[in-house]
Amino acid sequence: MEKEIKIFKALGDEKRLEILSLISRKNMCAKGIARHLNITESAVSQQIKVLKEANLIIGYKVGYHIIYDINEDSLKNSIKFIDSIIDNNSIISDTNLDKLICSDKCKHLKCISDYKFKEGLIMKICFPVESFNGLKSIPYGHFGSAPHFVICDVETKEVRLIGNGDLGHEHGKCQPIKALSGETVDAVIVGGIGAGAIRKLGSMGIKTFKAIDGDLEENLKAFSNGTLKEFSANHTCNHDGCSHH
Repeated sequence: MEKEIKIFKALGDEKRLEILSLISRKNMCAKGIARHLNITESAVSQQIKVLKEANLIIGYKVGYHIIYDINEDSLKNSIKFIDSIIDNNSIISDTNLDKLICSDKCKHLKCISDYKFKEGLIMKICFPVESFNGLKSIPYGHFGSAPHFVICDVETKEVRLIGNGDLGHEHGKCQPIKALSGETVDAVIVGGIGAGAIRKLGSMGIKTFKAIDGDLEENLKAFSNGTLKEFSANHTCNHDGCSHH
């Protein structure tokens, strides 16, 4: 990446950017550049040297003068380099990216996909909600009667809403698979949930955690910090005084 480093270092200066902008519109010599930018010729020469070393400009002789123009190919390659980063194409060679994980002490929300439980990585988290406002949504107080579920994919950072496919279930007979409309998740964070639903979710390898006061973003942070309390299998739900198991 030595070539790219030189290019981006060269672009990290206001005067050099002004020179590139100027000669992209009209090719000119160092004296003309100095006159247009109101700087000395020696200052222009110093900046041109950096730009030439980065292969961002080319010079051609006209009479006694050297006229400068931008190197379009080099600039286009720089754009392709940026595009490769945006498109998630690795620029790191000889590295197995699958083996790169964050430190256990990392508490950053963006690293939540690396928060590790004994059974493995939690990749998709489900939040029962009453209304949807992205990560500012508030976790609902009960799993089975929640109108919607927000699915947070901590690997892709995707946040989306699905409906409760079992909203009209008989009291105490929530069917989590039906409620989630077949959606595969690794954990549920909710205000309250019955023991039956906890056991059914657990049988599918889905962990359940008690939501804290606050929005989804605050709960995700608490989750990544490992401070959310996991529901026990014999938990009694007190939603609306139901106390069902």
